[in-house]
Amino acid sequence: MSAATLSDTGAVHRFRFGDYARYLGAAVFVGFCLFPFYMIVSTSVKPESDIFSFPPSWVFDITFENYHSALFVFGGSGVLPFLINSIIITAASTVLAVGLGSMAAYGLTRFKVVAGDHLFFFILSTRFAPPVAFIVPLYLMMQRFGLLDTHFALVAIYTSMNLSLVVWVIRGFFEAIPIEIEEAAQIDGYSRWQIFTKVALPLVKPGLITTSILSAILAWNEFLIATVITQSSSATLPVYLSSFSGSMGLEWGPYMAVGVMGVLPIMIFTLVLQRHLVRGLTFGAVR
Repeated sequence: MSAATLSDTGAVHRFRFGDYARYLGAAVFVGFCLFPFYMIVSTSVKPESDIFSFPPSWVFDITFENYHSALFVFGGSGVLPFLINSIIITAASTVLAVGLGSMAAYGLTRFKVVAGDHLFFFILSTRFAPPVAFIVPLYLMMQRFGLLDTHFALVAIYTSMNLSLVVWVIRGFFEAIPIEIEEAAQIDGYSRWQIFTKVALPLVKPGLITTSILSAILAWNEFLIATVITQSSSATLPVYLSSFSGSMGLEWGPYMAVGVMGVLPIMIFTLVLQRHLVRGLTFGAVR
């Protein structure tokens, strides 16, 4: 066997070893990230005697009693009203933020706006300050208009919070669309609104999906403003989780069951649309 052949064989082995090492490292990292979620799911289906066992019980009898308690026992009416509130508020604020933000981004991209760049920076600057800085003004504003503990209050606040993110991401997509495509549609008799809805929006679909996912996650997980603005009738799932306890302290089984129910909607929503997420994040914001 020639020296060249031995050298090629060694290179192949080194290449395969490097691939295996990378795959092993990736598998360990994924397992590290998924382990907390595994603990939440496993605790939610464990009997109470196995939750606090030491050493931990890795093999146990599965029970759904914790889910029954979370749905119908704790908090009087259970977790369902809070889960429904979160779904309604998240869906409404996401649709409004993406709809209004895409129109604003298109206008800033295609029309000559006075101080357009400064206006875009002003829109983006609304995310610079932490939400806690706006708690008192928001509370006083909602109190004055009689909107405390209403769905409308949280929808309006979350829409305004996510609007700058949507404009920032979607603007990059609109700028990447050749203006000749819209000019051709205008020659064919399309109105400006038809160009926006039938030409521009389909071309920026990855950006719309990306901003929808990010806006939904931010609205779904928001806790501070929801705690201050809501009380009971429009309280969201994070607010419910913060006060989740029984007469003898925190009930870990039902608590973890509520955690699973809180994670699943956003996880399913993200998994369904994940193929558009990477392209939207890498192309929309960084051109």
